[in-house]
Amino acid sequence: MQYFPQTPQSLWIETETIPHFPTLKEDISVDVAVIGGGIAGITTAYVLMQEGLKVVLIDADELLKGTTGHTTAKITAQHGLVYHELIKHFGKEKAEMYFKANQEGAELIQTTIEKLNIACSYDQHTAYIYTNAQEYVKKIEQEYAAYNKLHIKGELKDDIPINIPVKAAITMEHQAQFHPLTYMHALVKQLDQQGVMIFEHTEAIDIKEEKNIKVITKNDKTISCTYVCSCTHFPFYDRAGLYFSRLYAERSYLLAIKPIKAFPGGMYVNVENPTRTFRKSFIIMKSFY
Repeated sequence: MQYFPQTPQSLWIETETIPHFPTLKEDISVDVAVIGGGIAGITTAYVLMQEGLKVVLIDADELLKGTTGHTTAKITAQHGLVYHELIKHFGKEKAEMYFKANQEGAELIQTTIEKLNIACSYDQHTAYIYTNAQEYVKKIEQEYAAYNKLHIKGELKDDIPINIPVKAAITMEHQAQFHPLTYMHALVKQLDQQGVMIFEHTEAIDIKEEKNIKVITKNDKTISCTYVCSCTHFPFYDRAGLYFSRLYAERSYLLAIKPIKAFPGGMYVNVENPTRTFRKSFIIMKSFY
């Protein structure tokens, strides 16, 4: 009989151990305060550390227990049918900036893996967007035309390597996947070794702009700094953005299965609702089988 956990568990969190850090208990002064201990915050702290800045990284809960710990772990600039819309609403130049920014982020991950020799199951794949609904075929064709305008390497196809009904698909080459927490563990280790202050269970609740910027925490401690990087999934500082009126909660679920046939490679997402995204994992949790 197969055993499945009674409560949902993150594959990444269950297969990697991240060190814990104390709560901030005194006022401190730094060059940069980074708020949020996910991939965005930790990467920001890592890059700033390399530039010689004095950095503190804080998280309201524990490092990597939010979105990063529950991601599909795809490293890709293919985020649905976005490039046609970006060109239409913002122009070709800004669409190119969007693509290049994502590619540079992917290159940073790859070079960091090579530099630190991180064994995080990094592997390059072709990414696919597909549809089996006729009304989305034209949208995929428009997206492919946008790829050509932006010189994005890809192909327009009428099938994919997996044997499921497909009316149209578009590929983006040289994308990747990895074990995000194994990768991030290596960066956290670098931060700790280089003297970057890291605090968990330290919730930022306000920013005061005085001579120096002051980040105020829930336990009434102050971080004085020249710059603040807000890397939280939900913006904690809402002085002017009214983000609470524009954001909403959303949840998706993952199912781990052992396929009958060998997985052919690639990373896949459909365009219609409900969204279905799938990829191969190099991690097998023994309790699942």
